Amino acid sequence: MSAPLLLAVVVITVGSRVAALAFLPPPRGAAADLVQRLPTPLFAALAALSLAGSDGGVPEPAMLAAVGCALVATRWSSLLITLIAGLGGFAAASLIW
Repeated sequence: MSAPLLLAVVVITVGSRVAALAFLPPPRGAAADLVQRLPTPLFAALAALSLAGSDGGVPEPAMLAAVGCALVATRWSSLLITLIAGLGGFAAASLIW
């Protein structure tokens, strides 16, 4: 995945979340519980799709590093921190491999 495309995905993801926080009222009740638990399963789904790839082969080392770094960052339950960690892992591994 090229860096501009990855940056566009990050901007859209974070931008939509910021817009929702700025313009929508905070959720209450069961909806609030669902929203709080959403980042980790969402990341898991994206990570699984990224690792599977379109050809079903072995993923690139940079993608493995990105998923590993993002997975470690999920302990903070912040989508932004998870995305930054994944991008950092991808960038670092891209420089090495």
